[in-house]
Amino acid sequence: MIFIFAQPPLLPSIKALSAECGLYHADLDAEKVKHLLMCRAEGQLAGIVGMEVLGDAALLRPPAVAPAFRGRGIGSLLLVRIERFAALQGARHFYLAAGGESGAFFAARGYRALAAEEVPPEVHANEFFRHHLAQGAACLVKPLQARKVPAARHEAGPVV
Repeated sequence: MIFIFAQPPLLPSIKALSAECGLYHADLDAEKVKHLLMCRAEGQLAGIVGMEVLGDAALLRPPAVAPAFRGRGIGSLLLVRIERFAALQGARHFYLAAGGESGAFFAARGYRALAAEEVPPEVHANEFFRHHLAQGAACLVKPLQARKVPAARHEAGPVV
């Protein structure tokens, strides 16, 4: 598996995967696609996840995984990577509007429900967020911490 940020020429494929997974994508354009992280596996687009940093808050565009690649942990891997990236960009909280079965997915990964009134205005004003909220999705939030992954260390001694 390869994880790379998307580029504008891939917009049609990204929109098609979003549609296939039931995610709103009408607002995706060449600028927003640059904030989408893709997973490529077996030469195909296996999954995507995105974000928009809005001050110290960030909006999560939930993972979308192609049906042929589900059950391999790709959604979780994408989520961990985009959370780290958002935190390194200065975001302190990740917000999203999610419903149905996805609520359990996010709850298991540290997201908690909150009232719509508690969502920052800049997140609430986002078209993607408003669309999913209007579809009956719940508001979720997760605090983020910027953590650098330590570099591998070489220690003297026998290799085991």
